[in-house]
Amino acid sequence: MNDSEVSQDLIETLPVTLEWYRNYDIEYITELDAPLTETGPFYTDVQPGDLVYYNPVDGLTIIYEETSSVPTLSKMGEITSDLTAFRDLPDNVEMRVALG
Repeated sequence: MNDSEVSQDLIETLPVTLEWYRNYDIEYITELDAPLTETGPFYTDVQPGDLVYYNPVDGLTIIYEETSSVPTLSKMGEITSDLTAFRDLPDNVEMRVALG
């Protein structure tokens, strides 16, 4: 997790279990109950492993395959473990988000 305000807001809620759904075989998305503080910067260089916040729907996204970007994403951090595990998950899955 980086030190952005949006990341710090999420960290304050951890650990948390959320319902995620697969989107186009490139990412998992979950919608949050409340918006997080977002002051940018927005970025367009999305890479596999990125954890991003998508503000139009107050959603978190885990990118696990190559994709193009949306200009309203805020990078929150990176997943550094093996991303191939995401390929074998069901399309709808509960995942626990925690630090460490």
